[in-house]
Amino acid sequence: MSKSVCSNADLVSSQGRETGHMNWDDLRLFLAAADAGSMRAAAKVLRVSHTTISRRIESLESDFDTRLFERRSDGFELTPAGVALLPVAQSMENNLLGVERQVRGADKELAGSLMVTLPDMFAMYLMGPILFEFMEAYPSIDLEVNESWSIFDLSKREADVAIRFTNNPPEHLIGRQLGTFHEAAYGTEAYLEEHGPLETSQTARWVGFGEAAHRTRWVASSAFPHLSTVGRFDHVPMQVEAVKAGFGIGLIPCFVGDAVPEFVRLTDPSPRMDVWLLSHRDLRATARVSAFRQFVIERRGYLKARLEGMLKPPIQ
Repeated sequence: MSKSVCSNADLVSSQGRETGHMNWDDLRLFLAAADAGSMRAAAKVLRVSHTTISRRIESLESDFDTRLFERRSDGFELTPAGVALLPVAQSMENNLLGVERQVRGADKELAGSLMVTLPDMFAMYLMGPILFEFMEAYPSIDLEVNESWSIFDLSKREADVAIRFTNNPPEHLIGRQLGTFHEAAYGTEAYLEEHGPLETSQTARWVGFGEAAHRTRWVASSAFPHLSTVGRFDHVPMQVEAVKAGFGIGLIPCFVGDAVPEFVRLTDPSPRMDVWLLSHRDLRATARVSAFRQFVIERRGYLKARLEGMLKPPIQ
């Protein structure tokens, strides 16, 4: 198999002469492998065996009569021919996905599947009842909820709607700001009785989160900068459980802290980050996407109040 440098046009035209068409499935695997950096990583993303990907890549290389990857012990890298093919394959993928979004966008039926992705703590402490109300109001829509902080590519239809914490939503998406989530210090009555007053306490502690340098910054800027930290929990529900168990006080989103009956709010809410309802503009005409967006936006007043901690005053 020869290793050659060729242009995008050379690659496409040679494929057309050999087979009469370009196999999109093979190109999809090529894109996944190029993005992942190894066959095994690509196989995990696509949920196929790495031998399948390897075999299909070899078939694609045979069709083009050129090597697309240089294999190494720690993975592989694109050859010049692979680099030339990459933008062609990406353009094809974008065009196909654009057509799919437009076709789906023309769907006027209030039925079918709807994928919504949102952070787990948002689902647990705030959006759950709204999601259940939507399911009751639209029983023909099959609502699928993915509780994740992962970045879902709405352009690639990895989700139909996303609710995300961001101050800079992507320009290619359409969205509506639902509010700005605020955070405050929370603790239990029992912990305050044992360790208060917090302003002068030598025994009270913060339940930690984030890396060491980050902990130093937020503690120093907090209402109780003299307190040390205990533990480190990057998962907000675990922070909640640690505070409930009496390990310390926590800096917690107000929509979470206010939902925990055992908690007392100890400081005024302070703004942290905006919350956006996002979807791809090509899907705005899709009835089920439009219905979900409108359903959530109609409850924006409630969501804004919860996010900003306006439903429970701070302790005096």
